[in-house]
Amino acid sequence: MMAEIDVHIVGIGNLGKSFLGGFSSISEGPNLYLYESNKDIVDSFSGKQEIKSSLGQLDEGVLLLCIKPNNLNEFIETNKELISPDVLIVTALAGLNITHFENIFKNKILRLMPNLSIKNNNGFIPYTKNYEDDYLGFIKCLNELGKTAEYPENLFDIITAIYGSGPAWYFEMSSKIVDAAEKLGMEKEEAKVIVEQLILSLPSLLGEISFDEIVDNIKSPNGTTEAGINSLSENSFDKIIYNAIEAATNRSIEISKENNNE
Repeated sequence: MMAEIDVHIVGIGNLGKSFLGGFSSISEGPNLYLYESNKDIVDSFSGKQEIKSSLGQLDEGVLLLCIKPNNLNEFIETNKELISPDVLIVTALAGLNITHFENIFKNKILRLMPNLSIKNNNGFIPYTKNYEDDYLGFIKCLNELGKTAEYPENLFDIITAIYGSGPAWYFEMSSKIVDAAEKLGMEKEEAKVIVEQLILSLPSLLGEISFDEIVDNIKSPNGTTEAGINSLSENSFDKIIYNAIEAATNRSIEISKENNNE
């Protein structure tokens, strides 16, 4: 049985709603409290939970920050004195390191980099923290949303680029595959259905072998897959991917420096 935890989710955008969806489906899950100051978001919210516009006094529990990084300073200025040192501060804000929060709070800080699949309880949550053990049992609670794994914080800019932004890379490529099929004569909606089914089939190919081995298992000499792979290579596909990941990583570093006034 999971220990009862109060989780205060601040920011009910896409990520906040994903945490809400994942936590709400847990049997004997945490007690959830929602906060959102944007009236348009509140008005469009379809859930049954009450949403408060501002934080009250927090003496215990988990404060889960899902706000935009550029809204953080205003949030801290307004609410800093309301947050007890016993509260676990959990941040899912890209580009904001633990030191940034340690300069303001004396609390235990847990930094996460989830993506939206946590809403279906099949996500993966990389994390780093400034404390030992599992304070309040919250990481055990996160394990109900998918897998968790701890990483050194100096890897978080890369993790942000490949995992936090990762779904966008795959769906951007999927969009371009649909566009190519349309140009070659297929109806766009038909191509979209096929690409969606392709995406759904991919997990069945994963196993104890490398990605390169999966490619080798699919392609045959002088076949269609090899022709496409050769074209990707000739057009510097590896460089295109590297440049995209490097650009996203560097932007994460820049955001961190901007928010830490470095």
